[in-house]
Amino acid sequence: MARYLYADHILEAFNVFHRPLNLDEVASYVAEMEAKTVDEVRLAVDNTLTAGWMHGFLAIEDGLFTLACGYWDETQPSGGKKGRRHTAKAMLRS
Repeated sequence: MARYLYADHILEAFNVFHRPLNLDEVASYVAEMEAKTVDEVRLAVDNTLTAGWMHGFLAIEDGLFTLACGYWDETQPSGGKKGRRHTAKAMLRS
């Protein structure tokens, strides 16, 4: 699990920028948050982005990574607890 130490910063980068990002942009953001150089975090960020893509959390097109589920504040969830649970299950199935 140590390979995915920066997953929280990577998700934060997608939430901050609200657009598809390439590896260098994500690595730069993580490096800034961790007060490290880009070279120190690049491999871990690459591993995490690749794992996210392999598990269906991210999509890749022309070298740009995008969250497969969209951005958190992009749409309002359907009303009530039952509606949110239904939406989450549908995203997990796709």
